[in-house]
Amino acid sequence: MINSVSNLSFRGDIANNQDLINSPGQFASPMQSAELPPDSFEMQGEEKKKSGAKGIIATLALGLAAFAGLGYAVKKGHLEKTAINDADSFFKKLWPKTKNLGHTIGEYAVKAWDKTLGKLFAKKS
Repeated sequence: MINSVSNLSFRGDIANNQDLINSPGQFASPMQSAELPPDSFEMQGEEKKKSGAKGIIATLALGLAAFAGLGYAVKKGHLEKTAINDADSFFKKLWPKTKNLGHTIGEYAVKAWDKTLGKLFAKKS
């Protein structure tokens, strides 16, 4: 009687079937590197350097708009200095100080407008 399961193997010295499948064949070229390239987010030195010019220009434009807005509010009388009370709470003292700081910055904006552009755009009678 013939046994269908025998100890005969054509694999050689390879004990694991997966190693047999992944082993190079007779006509395979030698592999250069078995490592895969890193993912795009892991690459170092390949990042494109971002320019900060847009952020700087946007920040300057926002600051200039705030400067002009405070100057307009002071000139029209919407922003006035207030007296700082001796309040118990820090936050009750903070609002008048902030308002006075805005008024001071607005005064500088009005002076800057009058010195530079006010002469160009003044109404001539």
